[in-house]
Amino acid sequence: MTYIAPNINVFPPSLDILSLREFQPGKAHCQKCLAIFSIIPRNEKQQIQCPFCNVRYLVDAKSEVEQHSLIRSHFRKQRLYINDIDNIFEHCQKLAEIAYKVRQYTPEYSPCTGLLDALDLAQRFFHFITFGISPQFLGALKLKARRIPIRGIVSLPSDQFSLRRELQDYQNEAPNLSIKLVQPSSSNWGDLPHQKLGVIDGLLTFKGSVNLTPTAYRKAGNFYDELEVLTDISKVIDHHNRYFSPIWADLSEYRNAIAISMNSLPRNSAA
Repeated sequence: MTYIAPNINVFPPSLDILSLREFQPGKAHCQKCLAIFSIIPRNEKQQIQCPFCNVRYLVDAKSEVEQHSLIRSHFRKQRLYINDIDNIFEHCQKLAEIAYKVRQYTPEYSPCTGLLDALDLAQRFFHFITFGISPQFLGALKLKARRIPIRGIVSLPSDQFSLRRELQDYQNEAPNLSIKLVQPSSSNWGDLPHQKLGVIDGLLTFKGSVNLTPTAYRKAGNFYDELEVLTDISKVIDHHNRYFSPIWADLSEYRNAIAISMNSLPRNSAA
């Protein structure tokens, strides 16, 4: 009897499980610039120091065990840890399905739908930069911010100045929504951020020339605006740290050092 090899085309694409050894999603944010770390960076003095904004974390502790405890408690309190995603491989698979459908550019699944679906799935954070924002998307962000931290940088064009109060005030409506507003003037136009970026959990990025408005995302579906969806985690983190974090650091209230001590934590938080 002659053996006939099966047609390999009947098999779905496979995953090389060795690649899982290199799977290293983000672990935490820097408190000042929100850069994503896959490992917590330390300088030659073994202090935590961000390689992007250079802020140092000064820990007031008597022992190494107490130091680690204070750091963990501080990062939890500030919601800087991002590596405790529920069912992360399933989560990645769902985000990858969204990216795949957006890349097909079919009328049945628009880029705007993809962004809203990805935002709905976000478990740990959504960070964005945009030149202008629509009231529709702002409402969606406020709703999502009831569950996760959302931080954004909005360059507000003159035709959207009426949104200033909505963007800056009413913080009590969405405490987890933090927006840094940059307004143009004749003297700062060259320094106005013009990036367009949206990052979900450090796993998926929407980038290109699309502002955070339904019109821009619909235009992208018709190839009148540029949109790219990144799913390579190393590229997602690189784009976040390169294009979002420096601007956030420039607008941050933190300076060159952040003190961590027992007095800065609420009672019973050290664990």
